[in-house]
Amino acid sequence: MLTTLVSFVVLLLVLIFVHELGHFLAAKLLGVRVEKFSLGFPPKAWSKKIGETEYQLAWLPLGGYVALFGESPSEEIPAEERRHSFTHKPIWVKVIIVAAGPLFNVFFAILALWLVNFTVGAQHLPPIVGPIDLKGPAQVAGLASGDVVESVNGSPIKFFTDIQTLVGQGAGQPVQLTVKRGSETLKLAITPEREEWTNPLGDNIQSWNLGFDSRTRPLIDEAVEGKPAALAGLKPGDLILSINGAPTPDWLDVVRIIKESDQVSEVDGEKVHQQPTAMLVKVEREGAVLDLTITPVLEPNYGPDGQTGFAPFIGVRPRLELLREPLGFIGSFGAGLNETWQVTKLTVKTFVRLFQSKISIKVLGGPLMIAEVAGKKAREGLMDYIWVMALISVNLAIINLVPLPVLDGGQLMFFLIEGLRRKPLSVRFREACQWVGVTALVALMVLVFYNDIHRWITRWSGPAISQSRSSE
Repeated sequence: MLTTLVSFVVLLLVLIFVHELGHFLAAKLLGVRVEKFSLGFPPKAWSKKIGETEYQLAWLPLGGYVALFGESPSEEIPAEERRHSFTHKPIWVKVIIVAAGPLFNVFFAILALWLVNFTVGAQHLPPIVGPIDLKGPAQVAGLASGDVVESVNGSPIKFFTDIQTLVGQGAGQPVQLTVKRGSETLKLAITPEREEWTNPLGDNIQSWNLGFDSRTRPLIDEAVEGKPAALAGLKPGDLILSINGAPTPDWLDVVRIIKESDQVSEVDGEKVHQQPTAMLVKVEREGAVLDLTITPVLEPNYGPDGQTGFAPFIGVRPRLELLREPLGFIGSFGAGLNETWQVTKLTVKTFVRLFQSKISIKVLGGPLMIAEVAGKKAREGLMDYIWVMALISVNLAIINLVPLPVLDGGQLMFFLIEGLRRKPLSVRFREACQWVGVTALVALMVLVFYNDIHRWITRWSGPAISQSRSSE
């Protein structure tokens, strides 16, 4: 709980500071006096005046602001002071100052992802065949779990994604795989199957499937404290050999068996779950084989439509045996730039789909969701925490560019209109728009808080359980 709280507050303060620093530096650079730089909203916790600016920390860390001299169009500014007044600056100066906040959030994301990529490198799954679809192309061609793919149509393979890329480039044409199986080298011809599916954003996706997944051994990286696996004695480093006598050569086998332990029926239009039964889990630990009894619990999961469901959960995370590809100083910057661009496109597309009602507003999350994600990533490691901070920074930039009058995007919209009209908007009109913007923003905050609280209540209330089964 403490980790979640601290990581949430740190994340907010860093991103707010970056955003307001953009406004602050742009204003200083372009000759506008900054009267106050505040992290958080009142009441004030601490302040100190340095030069012409008061620097303030406030108790509510859900935002911040930079107060500029002459920011209100209705304010009377003496002629000799107008050179420091925001209102009396040319439109292009105002645009730069207002846009600098979101831009600094984007710059921060690029730098943060640059650091992550430089520190961690690109991580890839090895080109090892995992679970094979029954009657799929790989099964028909004779591919076996554990095979190592060495080439596709003669092109060498280093990572599992290389297979997907080369098969995709073939647009459904038969491919020849060279695989290593033990001491043997085999050549197998496989014809990909065309797949069409819809992603959570409502896009129709076409891909070519060879009928196998990458291998992930069921080696435990984390057993979450207080959850069924840890309570039963499962530890990091354990290798799950079987569950209820069924072999589990791959992590997907573990996931499938746990998922199948949930039996759901429908009573009066409501999904009713039967309490998952205990599972006999055989694990290998330091050469010894142990038998553990683990009883899954039903935990909430959130679908792409924002609806909260429940699924069996034992509280473990696999240790991904990844191949690290160093990217170098320059390559890491390019990777950070590309990731930031991809996140930006995805975020913009998500907002468009929300406005088109193709995505439920229930997917929106507020402070409680951000805190939960921040806490989880902080526990997983510093680089994971910085990575999620970069993603949220991009989201913050885009939200601030939405053309609501109280946001940076609304101010930029006003400047655009003033530029086209060649004269300022009336104070009365701007104030009316501000009230509309405040109302819309408050409504949005109420919505995301409602979504957060609904998820929290659903989580703690739990699913409907069949009484006949649970009483056994």
